[in-house]
Amino acid sequence: MSARMKPRYEPKTLEQKLGYLVEECGEVLAAVGKTQRWGLQSVNPELPPEEQETNQEWLLRELTDLTRAVRMIRKALTP
Repeated sequence: MSARMKPRYEPKTLEQKLGYLVEECGEVLAAVGKTQRWGLQSVNPELPPEEQETNQEWLLRELTDLTRAVRMIRKALTP
């Protein structure tokens, strides 16, 4: 989710925040794997043209989401 997360989906508990972190780590791994296989400028040809993005764009979007998840966990774990 690169756009702001809807409040009802915002992780509230530590367990939910950890789950969000794991999910975002997995999405970054998927984006990196596809990028390594097909290159930065490749797109998923099975998506409709209006939904296509390059692997580079996808990876940057997922890294942004992961950064948000890391910040969330750091804040939750900091005394």
